[in-house]
Amino acid sequence: MICNASKGMRPVLLLATLLFAGCATERVYDGPRLPAAERALVHADPAVSAGLPVQLRLRQVDERSIPLAASSVELQPGPHLLLVDCRVTESGTTERFTLDVELEPGGEYRLVAVASTRNCEAVELRKH
Repeated sequence: MICNASKGMRPVLLLATLLFAGCATERVYDGPRLPAAERALVHADPAVSAGLPVQLRLRQVDERSIPLAASSVELQPGPHLLLVDCRVTESGTTERFTLDVELEPGGEYRLVAVASTRNCEAVELRKH
């Protein structure tokens, strides 16, 4: 009976893993972790979007690839180059955008799509 119960738990564990995949924050600088007031955060959408009509995926920061599991990045303040994919679910199209940004110490930012049901026209970085 215990073996059957554990087999039944596999789909639940897989679902939980998928739901939390893409919620990680990737640190994109060398050295010790910076205090919140001395670093910046940029948030995109999780890899598992649960049916979002538009999904933004942060692909690279300053030519450094961001893993699929990371939906946020922690950066040093200053200038950065972000490579972002914008996928529109209804049309299945994906557009790639490059954003040249300046991040403030202690800043928290969100990538936001300017999109229709057919395509993604732009991606903006907005401060929280």
